Amino acid sequence: AVVSTQSTGRDVLCKDSPDSAGEVYSCLGRYKFDKRLSWKCRKEVVRRQLMTLEDYKIDYGLMTSCGEDLVTQHCLDPKTSKRLQEGFMRTVLLMQCLTEIDDIKDQRRVAVSDKCMREVAKVKKMIMGDIELSPQLGVDCHSDVQKHCSNLPKNLEGAVINCLLNLAPKEPKQGGLEPQCRDAVEEFMEAVDPISDYKLNYALMNNCGEYIEDHCEMVQGEGEVMKCLIDLELEQEFNVECHQQVLSYKYFMSRSIKLDKPLLNACREDAQKLCMTEFEEEQKAEHKPHGAVVSCLYHHIFSDGEKLSNKCMPELKRTIISQGENVNLSPAIVSSCAEDLVVHCAGFEADKDDYGCLQQRMLMAEGPNHGEKLSPNCMKEMEHHAELVSQDVRNDYRLMKACRDTMKQKCKEEMKDKFHGNLLGCLEKNKSTLKGSCLKHVKDLQLVSLFDYKFNKEFLKSCSGAVQTYCKADQSGHSIKKKQDVMYCLRNQLNQPTPKTKEPISDDCKSQLRAEFLKQMSDLDLDPQLLTACAVDLKETCRLDGFEDKTQVMECLRKNELKLTNGCKDKVFEREVQQAEDPEIDPVLQKTCSVAISKYCSDTKGEELLSCLENNQHKSGVTHDCKTTLRLRMLKEHSNYLLNMGLRKSCKDDIKMFCKKTLEGIKNGSIQDGRGAVISCLKDNMDKISVECEDSMTTILEQEVVDYKLDPVLSRFCANDISVSCPDTPDDQVEACLRDHIMSIQSEDCTKQVVRLITEAHGDVHLDPLLMRACQKDIGYLCGRVLPGKGQIIECLQSNEARDKNALTPTCSSMLKSRVQMWSNAYQRAKQYDSALEMVDDIYRSIESSKYKHELLAYLGFSICLLVLLSFCGGRCTKSKPPSKLY
Repeated sequence: AVVSTQSTGRDVLCKDSPDSAGEVYSCLGRYKFDKRLSWKCRKEVVRRQLMTLEDYKIDYGLMTSCGEDLVTQHCLDPKTSKRLQEGFMRTVLLMQCLTEIDDIKDQRRVAVSDKCMREVAKVKKMIMGDIELSPQLGVDCHSDVQKHCSNLPKNLEGAVINCLLNLAPKEPKQGGLEPQCRDAVEEFMEAVDPISDYKLNYALMNNCGEYIEDHCEMVQGEGEVMKCLIDLELEQEFNVECHQQVLSYKYFMSRSIKLDKPLLNACREDAQKLCMTEFEEEQKAEHKPHGAVVSCLYHHIFSDGEKLSNKCMPELKRTIISQGENVNLSPAIVSSCAEDLVVHCAGFEADKDDYGCLQQRMLMAEGPNHGEKLSPNCMKEMEHHAELVSQDVRNDYRLMKACRDTMKQKCKEEMKDKFHGNLLGCLEKNKSTLKGSCLKHVKDLQLVSLFDYKFNKEFLKSCSGAVQTYCKADQSGHSIKKKQDVMYCLRNQLNQPTPKTKEPISDDCKSQLRAEFLKQMSDLDLDPQLLTACAVDLKETCRLDGFEDKTQVMECLRKNELKLTNGCKDKVFEREVQQAEDPEIDPVLQKTCSVAISKYCSDTKGEELLSCLENNQHKSGVTHDCKTTLRLRMLKEHSNYLLNMGLRKSCKDDIKMFCKKTLEGIKNGSIQDGRGAVISCLKDNMDKISVECEDSMTTILEQEVVDYKLDPVLSRFCANDISVSCPDTPDDQVEACLRDHIMSIQSEDCTKQVVRLITEAHGDVHLDPLLMRACQKDIGYLCGRVLPGKGQIIECLQSNEARDKNALTPTCSSMLKSRVQMWSNAYQRAKQYDSALEMVDDIYRSIESSKYKHELLAYLGFSICLLVLLSFCGGRCTKSKPPSKLY
């Protein structure tokens, strides 16, 4: 019939084919889609092929090549196949019997002959090329074909079938197949199994041919070429058509372990031992749980019971990695998160798949903008995935693909070492250079690790022992799970003495803890506690989206302390204390001062680093950005003693002894210590504090001489007087200007502060740069053995001048005279306020010992009489007011 319908087809296309052994039929079948073959002839060829599929004996080659194998494999016994009795396409079922293992418990006893396998491959290729040869598929997918595939050319081999395959991974809402059609396509794939032999699919060979030829052609074994392509796509970008083809194959492999031959071969014994129930369920024709065996094996990774074999584990992980591309490739997640996908992910577009939606919902559950959480089962599956990725970032398909180019450039060594290479650590180290989807995936992985400290491989490796020893449970007895809680628990423990009965926290754990805090300080998104406390502030004062460099967000919060809400202010202060205790977790300091650190402070570690930088900030090589960063840190140190580690240690006992009322005021809220109250208290008690504390306070006073803004009390109380008496005066000369203008200062509070400045400079000549510069040679020659402090150097200079009026150089003598005049002015102003008189006792003694005593006392007496006279005449021009509180 075929030959009579179109003899020219045979004459042109199959003229060399012999008439015997069905060669002409086979030839016409191969050219079925050739344009030279008429439509009528093609129709007859299809009819002949359908007959072959109903009865294998019609196909001469199949019958002669496979007859013996059909008997050997017991494929002709109706008892071995119920479906064979029910009248299904017998040839297809017989091929399945020959090429497949129907029961996971049984392995093929006798190998099928090569000549039979070649004939079977021909028949499968024939089926893959034409949907008309699968009538049931055509019926079940009729509406889908009309909707999605009707515009495809009819003379293109396999066009319609591959159209359906490519639509299978999508949900109907995304333009995918309806459930009935999807199940039919899956049954078709199990019957033909083009995944085991890539050559069966013309479209795959055409679209992915270059990749197969260059990388996978020499690979041997069922399904190994497809496995090669799946692994290869993580290393290089495929063309759109090949990617879609591979994705569709991965989808069907995830739904049936029988279609993933490398996985089946590696995990056969594990599946037999651990997952027989699931396998039997997967074999049911109706309502079968797709991917049940793979899901069962997957859950045994996390089970406390029997573990998977070393042979199975690598292949299973490979499968799970490939499933990470799209949530529909993961049966475990789809089954556990079905309701969540409907409730939370309808219309989700962020990653163009639902997997990204579930991950975002998982992250939102713990953030300041948290919404409704995932269901417990879904959350458990997402946490399983996170745990798997934490073991090796290579298990995150989406991250590996998004960061492929970056890793090739920056993580070559880590890429080479597949067992010990810390790829995530490399990406985190280069986070500032990451962009787009790679940055997003790395950040998401960091955020997910906050859920459970076990999701961070390096942290778990270094600190698991310390966690079990010190941070297994909180004070209420609840287990500590979140990484941030564990981090702060360990940090608190480091500040406590180690119990004799317990092992101290290891250096490796300390190092890893520092690395985790540095990551948190570098990106506030990794600090959910601060994000929650500062939610309002990060919208109004320091918008998160307003900074390209996320480390600057924390700097903004530091600078705007007075504008912050109370909760945010407390949390920012906690972070500042952390960084003061360990400047190595201060990312801005580390970045802006990297040159200065390596040049001047390379051997300085821990809390001493900031002091080292401050002491060297005026040397060459210290950049403007570094000085700006240091100044902000110093402003904070001078505002709150808790941020000055040296002062905290050296003045610990002094603060308790002399500043008890101040501490009580801080505790009850009547004093805000952020405004310098404790340091101001220590200044008031300079003559009483210990030598160690005095040394630390002298450093603070010397720094304030250079920059008056470092003195928060002076800056606040003298702001108006500075603008009037010292406008446009450089910061390092403002204190000298205020001292010179003490008689014209209007504010009582500022007067007291300037009297304090003069008193401090009298006590330590180093705090008076002009006097120190004028008398430097005199001090070295006459007072070299005199210790600074308590006015001893001033006393030395005065006593030498009293013995010999020419003992001092003219410059020093002149400056000392001006200073005696300034002390006299301070004494005069102090007498107006009883609370300031105590500060000038030493000054008065210096005036008494001065050779200018008589003229100064006469000047003082005249000034006092003038003030009394004016009070009798018209009363005081200014109204007395109570001293202001030090906040």
